[in-house]
Amino acid sequence: MTTTPTTAATFIPEIWANSALQALRSKIRLAQIVTKDTDITDSFTVGDVLHLPVVGTYTANNKTAGSNVTVQNPTDGEVTVTLNKHKEVTIVIEDVTQAQANQSLMTRYATNAIIPLAEAIEDDLFALYAGFSATPITGDVTAANVLAARAALNTAKAPEEGRALIVNPAQEVELLGDTSLASYFAFSRPQGPSQGYIGSIYGFDVYMSQRVPLATTYKNLAITPEAMILAMRAMPEQTRAGVDQMVLSDPESGLAIRQTVSYNASALGVQITWDVLYGVAEMRDACGLVIASAT
Repeated sequence: MTTTPTTAATFIPEIWANSALQALRSKIRLAQIVTKDTDITDSFTVGDVLHLPVVGTYTANNKTAGSNVTVQNPTDGEVTVTLNKHKEVTIVIEDVTQAQANQSLMTRYATNAIIPLAEAIEDDLFALYAGFSATPITGDVTAANVLAARAALNTAKAPEEGRALIVNPAQEVELLGDTSLASYFAFSRPQGPSQGYIGSIYGFDVYMSQRVPLATTYKNLAITPEAMILAMRAMPEQTRAGVDQMVLSDPESGLAIRQTVSYNASALGVQITWDVLYGVAEMRDACGLVIASAT
């Protein structure tokens, strides 16, 4: 790397890139749940269109003696995802040596820079609620409405695995204070109310997100991972002098991020840019519905 001066006081790009990736993972909720399709082996550009297969359902066919088996195509269609989301955050650090020597300081730099990227991804995914055709359940996210959401997904034959309930802060409090769940918390999660942790109820893993959208009402979501897809792709890595780039993907969360490092002579510091290229789309309409709450 030729960032200079003196390779920007021994700047270590791998440390910063990994810190940024970990920060991105820790700041997302909905993106952790939905289906991911990540590829960093090839380079893509803004506007590229992906055609991703959607695995269909199968049927059990009768087999009679002397007849051939019935061959079924494993894909019943595709979902089109346009890579039209290119988000970046750029910072300049003057004293890199001090920042790298202080782990907590470096973590704060990376975390604060990554928060806007995480929020952008979350907001784009949450906006897909408008495409769900299921009639929204109206009212607070109470035990009764969670059961109604379960019944609706069951009727739609949505998978039972990985179901999640993403609620806004007020509705998390509503669930914690629901008297009909008092016995559940008393015997299954006695520390739940005191620690503010719900866990799982009625087959849903419950998550609180401050990004739950408000459009007249709050759009809390009851979904399975197949409801939405987040496609992330790598962008070209530059090889020009004075610029160091790398693309990293996180096998745990399915996220990918690019880091660009150069020396900013005007600011007399190391300039770091973290950017992501992605697209979102509804995947299976039957796998998502809205619980519309007033608070």
